[in-house]
Amino acid sequence: MMIFFLDADEKVYARYGGRDAKSPDARQSLDGLRYTMQSVLAMHQREQKEFAPRTKDAPKSTRTKSKGCMHCHQVRERLNDEMKRAGQWSRDLFYRFPMPENVGIELEVHRGNIVKSVKDKSPAAAVGIKPGDLVKRLGNVPIHSFGDAQFALDHAPKAGVVDVTWQRKGETLTGKLALAEGWRKGDVSWRPSVMIFLPQSRIYGSDLTAEERKTLGLTATQLAFRQREAISQHARAAGILPGDIILGMDSRPLDMDVNQFQYWVQSNYFAGDRVSVNLLRDGKRMDVTMTLAR
Repeated sequence: MMIFFLDADEKVYARYGGRDAKSPDARQSLDGLRYTMQSVLAMHQREQKEFAPRTKDAPKSTRTKSKGCMHCHQVRERLNDEMKRAGQWSRDLFYRFPMPENVGIELEVHRGNIVKSVKDKSPAAAVGIKPGDLVKRLGNVPIHSFGDAQFALDHAPKAGVVDVTWQRKGETLTGKLALAEGWRKGDVSWRPSVMIFLPQSRIYGSDLTAEERKTLGLTATQLAFRQREAISQHARAAGILPGDIILGMDSRPLDMDVNQFQYWVQSNYFAGDRVSVNLLRDGKRMDVTMTLAR
């Protein structure tokens, strides 16, 4: 859900809504909506009003492939499809509307511009933002809600800085959030608009028992599962065999089980990526190359 607050000339005051990968409702509440409405109204009554920029992209057609009317949730799918066919798609467009946590800020649910917590060693911590602070602006976007913060961060560069203004006990403070390459990355596997880009691991099996791990010299928490007898075409083409013990991809240390690994692949790779699958076969470590597919 997303609610827009506009003036009589359809200029955007604020947005309310948004979600995370865990739940469509975890970032919203009636108290939060009321708080945002009151915040916007207070700003509207001031002589100096503040507006957020508008998103200008729109699909060329409002009809679906089946000739039906396009729903709101299908717009981004159409835009992505048009950009892909035009050769304009890039990985930078995959992680849209980043979470405030990506820059180290967790916002309160019921007061969407109040800082609930700040992650240690994050961009927000580096500029001195603290729990209880009121976030006023991110970039050129006034912040009334979580939805505003996501929209503002969507306009931030893939690397560089974004201006931030906040208040603490009536004092206005400013700083620049330093954004490292890859800061936008997050779990977007729930978004239908990016499903065509998400891969499947195409390898699956049963987690090793504690005794099996001990025998092989593996830790109790690292990824280690035995590939099942039924094996996918992509895995077989890569040289993976039933009974291989899968340890991960691209030699990245992974502390998770086989089910968590499936989500990890979708969160870290794209369909078409070539990866090195790390495995044990007859007690010997080896790597095989596999192309990830949808």
